[in-house]
This record gives sequence, structure tokens and C-alpha cells, in this order.
Amino acid sequence: MIGYTLEDRLAIVEFQRPDARNALNPEIIVALNKAFDRAVADGVFVIVLRGQGSAFCAGADLRSGAVLDKGFMESVMRFYARAERLEQIIVADLNGPAVGAGVQMAMMADLRVLDPGASIAIPAAKLGVTIDKWTLRRLENLVGGGHARSILMACKKYDAQTLERLGFANLVGDREEALEFARGLTRLAPLSLRNYKALFKNDYARERLSAVEADRLHAVWDSDDLKEAVVARIEKRDPVFRGR
Repeated sequence: MIGYTLEDRLAIVEFQRPDARNALNPEIIVALNKAFDRAVADGVFVIVLRGQGSAFCAGADLRSGAVLDKGFMESVMRFYARAERLEQIIVADLNGPAVGAGVQMAMMADLRVLDPGASIAIPAAKLGVTIDKWTLRRLENLVGGGHARSILMACKKYDAQTLERLGFANLVGDREEALEFARGLTRLAPLSLRNYKALFKNDYARERLSAVEADRLHAVWDSDDLKEAVVARIEKRDPVFRGR
């Protein structure tokens, strides 16, 4: 489910659910944490995160019901926070599309390399769910406020070339180019890069939710609209949202 390859001071951590487009479920998050534990124990400096097959990560696995489990979503957010605190530099190699939580996985990384055929989309509003402040702020920081609104509020999909122009992608290239990019980082001064990481990640995206913001977020995840969206997806029809 999660592959791990050690290469000198670099570790490749790979989603290995190509049949499910590398969608996240509770087992994947447990395995990801273990892979990152191993990378720390191995003393690597750079972690490359990528997907097996044609997709990077299709987000939370709706078929498993994970999207309805608040405990699962909280474990995902804890993983993102942990990754941002690590001293290791994380490179997300988007070998294909990233959707929803897959985009969050890309944004928790320090640098991103996108395959020419990669794209990002956060269709939460089509699924009756919403995203947290951290996700919004990270996206806003990487693509700008106007484009963040398009991605979140209009559910627009952005391709690799547009994302390179906006600054979300640090490089557009294939898997080998992504690996060469990551290998190059291992030859740079570790203390310098660790300091840069700490400075970039210690920003307004890490602000705590206010009580009002938390209530509003939880109201969406507890809504009838979310349950309707899940049922509609199973029944292969458009959901009918009623705002409750």
C-alpha cells in the first residue's frame, strides 16, 4: 500500500493503490506515518512522495466511507502537521492528477515537481464537504487569492503548465527529472534548507481555528448534504443539496 525505497540520503515514499488512483484510507495514513518514521530513522535528508500508476492521489476514498469519519480526517490533518514539522525536506512528485486530499498532500511538501499531464482540483463543494483554514491558506499562498477562489469556490481544475506559471509547481518534469531535482537538494547545505523550511512553514496557515470557525467547519461535515453526496456518488447521479 505504501512503498519505501532508500537511496543514500533520499527516501522515496510511494502510494501503491493504483487501482483506486491512490485514494487515501485509514490504512494508508498509518503506513505513511510508518514510512516517515523509517525515513527519520534512516537519517535521510530528502523525502520524495509520489504515486504508483497514472495518478498522484485521488483524495479520500469515498468507497471506504472514510470521508464521513471525522476521526480519519483528523488523522490526515495530524499527518500534514507532522510533515511540516519534520527537518527532512519533502518533495511531492505529482506523477498525475491530485484531487482533494491529494492536493493537500502536495501542499504539505516543501517543493513540488509536476508531470506535464498532472493537474490539481479540490471539488469539495461538489461533494458536500469543505476544507479547513490550513488548506485554504496554503493554497492561497501558492497560487494567489483569486486562483484559490476559483479552485475552491468554482471547483476549477488547473493543469501543470498553469501551476508552474503561478508558482505552485517548482518544476514541470517526469519522474526521472523529479528524482534528479530531489537528488540535487541532498547536495545543498542541510542547515540552510532546514532553516528555510522552518521559516516558510511557520506562517499564518498554522493559525488555530476560532470556536466559530470550528463550529462552521464541523457543521458541514455533520450535514445531511454530505450524506446525500455520498449516496449520490454510489447511485451515480448528481447530488441534490438542501443546505442542511
